[in-house]
Amino acid sequence: MDSVLKLIGRDAELFDEDIKLHDKKIRELVKGSHFLVIGGAGSIGQAVVKEIFKRDPKVLHVVDISENNLVELVRDIRSSVGYIKGDFQTLPLDCGSVEYEAFIGSQRPYDYVLNLSALKHVRSEKDPYTLMRLIDVNIFNTDKLAGQVAQGNSKKYFCVSTDKATNPVNMMGASKRIMEMFLMRRSLE
Repeated sequence: MDSVLKLIGRDAELFDEDIKLHDKKIRELVKGSHFLVIGGAGSIGQAVVKEIFKRDPKVLHVVDISENNLVELVRDIRSSVGYIKGDFQTLPLDCGSVEYEAFIGSQRPYDYVLNLSALKHVRSEKDPYTLMRLIDVNIFNTDKLAGQVAQGNSKKYFCVSTDKATNPVNMMGASKRIMEMFLMRRSLE
């Protein structure tokens, strides 16, 4: 990590001081909480899951469509952090599927739901089938998840967007902009 920091001209990670300053409060919050991370085996998702995991949550459920990436995530966590006392599960589910609906219906409400799932590459626009999937994942699944969270009395729902949603020039950016609009509309309900 030091070589990366030197390369970008920093002495420490960007939020290192803030995290150290508030670490006790963050640990207390995480330790008693139930987390659901959708898209938790992607690049951002894995980093977020590791940060939550190392603070010993009561429940951490990670949903991602990629079984291979979930296996790699678990291997990485087990070799670097170890185990937690809480309920840690990874589930290779599509959050638009009936299997996901059955799973989510069997759970008590989560305190925090983090939606990190997305089709985020412009190459996803290459054919109509993948484009339909991009719209489904980035817009409709996100809106459905926000509705489930609102009904489930979760404390927070967090969703990742992109800088490409500002004045979008492609379907990926437009899908994320529409997602933002759906979420803003829901926040007024």
